[in-house]
Amino acid sequence: LPLSEGPEPKDFALMVNLDDFEMSDMIWMMFDPQSILPRDPATLLVDLAGKATVLANLLDPAVATQLEQTGEAPGQLEELDIRALELDMVGARLAGTGSFTFDNDDTETFNGMPRPVGELNLQLTGGNALVDKLSQMGLIGPQEAGSARMMMGLLAVPGTEPDTLNSKLEINEQGHISANGQRIQ
Repeated sequence: LPLSEGPEPKDFALMVNLDDFEMSDMIWMMFDPQSILPRDPATLLVDLAGKATVLANLLDPAVATQLEQTGEAPGQLEELDIRALELDMVGARLAGTGSFTFDNDDTETFNGMPRPVGELNLQLTGGNALVDKLSQMGLIGPQEAGSARMMMGLLAVPGTEPDTLNSKLEINEQGHISANGQRIQ
């Protein structure tokens, strides 16, 4: 992470990789006593890189106090590359990649946030089966299950494999958001 203040964007990277995470049967029994959900080891992977401009000396405690009091941002995000995103647990897997640039001069289009431009490609495998299992467990009712399926249908298209959904989410220069070529905002 860049720490020194300067006018030029600097490279950053972040990786979180929790691979083969397992919970004890005692914890599983608290919310899934009938063993409806698969208990395979879980994976969480987030691999990000990009560029950010540091606007304040992050190593100065007085600056940190000032930023906390004023609510000012210590820097601004310029570019974000989602090199890998994966959440694999309870029989479902969400994976994705993407890339965005940010217009820090336009904070009106997205209600106070810098306007992003780019795309995110996602694939969900086992999502419908997971909704069925959560409904079977009583964690979600039929109405919530229907709403989840409706949202998946609006934001994704069926993949080539069974119970696979693909989604390409794009934000263009005008701030329009589209899912698989269909404008949703």
